[in-house]
Amino acid sequence: MLFDFDGTLTRPGSLDFAAIRRAVGCPAGRPILEFIESLDDGEARQQAFRVLDGMELEAARRSEPNEAAEETVRALASRGLPAGILSRNSRSSVREALERFPTLRERDFAAIVCREDVQRQKPHPDGVHAAAARLGCAAADLVVVGDYVFDIDAGRRAGSHTVLLANGTPPRDLSVTPDAVIDRLSELPALIDALLDQRLR
Repeated sequence: MLFDFDGTLTRPGSLDFAAIRRAVGCPAGRPILEFIESLDDGEARQQAFRVLDGMELEAARRSEPNEAAEETVRALASRGLPAGILSRNSRSSVREALERFPTLRERDFAAIVCREDVQRQKPHPDGVHAAAARLGCAAADLVVVGDYVFDIDAGRRAGSHTVLLANGTPPRDLSVTPDAVIDRLSELPALIDALLDQRLR
């Protein structure tokens, strides 16, 4: 199992993307990380990443676990399915947000891949492959769960099974189609049980 973090294991809305765009000068509609990486001025690029890191950390301190996140991760672990995290966020912000969970901690995840760990971020599949290597499986054996098109795109390009988490909002038109859509994380264990049952037939 490979989970996106912000908006998937944490409640949506802690990161103010519009404010981040304004702070780093990123045009609307352009991915923030890719914009920062495209800056020719090395000092401007480093400063933009410092601003981004700080705003992510502030958001992590305000974040809350998503509904049923802990129960879902533990239910899947009880089925022998270790969990990993794949995030475009910094490792420090992911660690900070995990401290807001009642019982889940970094040690409960067999792999945590953040933006420092791979050169090309989601929607590129590098992070999925890196997480699969740490989890000791092939990318094709992973189920990638996320709330955004980048999560689904990365999983599809890696050959993984993909699940879109709608978080109570009807999915918007996606450029890629997930294998399944769930409204809440609490629906995931039953979906995985059905998937495993199909594979055993």
